[in-house]
Amino acid sequence: MHLTLKISESDLADLLPSENKLAQAAGRGVSNAVKRHLAERDSRARPDDGMPHTGYYGDAAGGVTTDVSGKMAVVTIHKEGVALHYYGGVVYPTKGHKALAIPKSPATAGKRPAEIDPDRSRFALVWPKGKTVGTLRDKKSGDIVYLLVSKATIKADKTILPTEDEMFEAGKSAMEAIL
Repeated sequence: MHLTLKISESDLADLLPSENKLAQAAGRGVSNAVKRHLAERDSRARPDDGMPHTGYYGDAAGGVTTDVSGKMAVVTIHKEGVALHYYGGVVYPTKGHKALAIPKSPATAGKRPAEIDPDRSRFALVWPKGKTVGTLRDKKSGDIVYLLVSKATIKADKTILPTEDEMFEAGKSAMEAIL
């Protein structure tokens, strides 16, 4: 004598995680992979020209969030500039400014010229006629402390995030762990 049991998908539905739980797991897996990748990138950062370590990618890792709605998880990196570095693009000066100031000295790194020289007495502006690049120089030493440019083109760098395959595997592994 044989015993046959018929089990429908609806009979098993209570045993399986909801689509929302699967999306949460996938989002958490991808989010953790992104955080790890950014933190590792930050730990490998080697400032050049004696510039201080900024902790930019470490800050970006700390700003990763995951929102889940139904079957979808959205992982967001809340750090200004990450999308620009990932996709590439052009940066222009903000309204009211004629140039971007790029620090060239450890003493000015991470600071705007107005923060260091609020009364505009410490730096000399040197912008040769017809050129697209100028400098701010320390009046005492003559050293270039900022390079001034009318715009900056940032090349796309897909390596700032894990590859699509790595993110897919991280999400898949997280979902499999709850099944």
